[in-house]
Amino acid sequence: MTNWLASYRTYCLSIAFAHFIIFTCFFPYFVFCTVFIFVIFVVSWMWCDLVHHIEQANRQEILNLLDTCTSDQTRIILAHQLFLHDKNSVFGDPYQLYG
Repeated sequence: MTNWLASYRTYCLSIAFAHFIIFTCFFPYFVFCTVFIFVIFVVSWMWCDLVHHIEQANRQEILNLLDTCTSDQTRIILAHQLFLHDKNSVFGDPYQLYG
């Protein structure tokens, strides 16, 4: 049964791919624009997610250093660094709610 399903899946995918190729031959601009928009959306989404993860990791590292430091001067510098990080974040300033 599993072999039959695998061969049936391969058959269905080959038929769908053949239809896609024929459709691309007749309407290349439409297919190119549709695929291009989808790919650009996915790449942009992944880029924003990567930047968000990097910023969150950097913020968490500053918070960990702030929590473990013993010197008051270092604590002041790290607090200012955290303030600047939040103020210049790509995803907005958490201290300024509107405007």
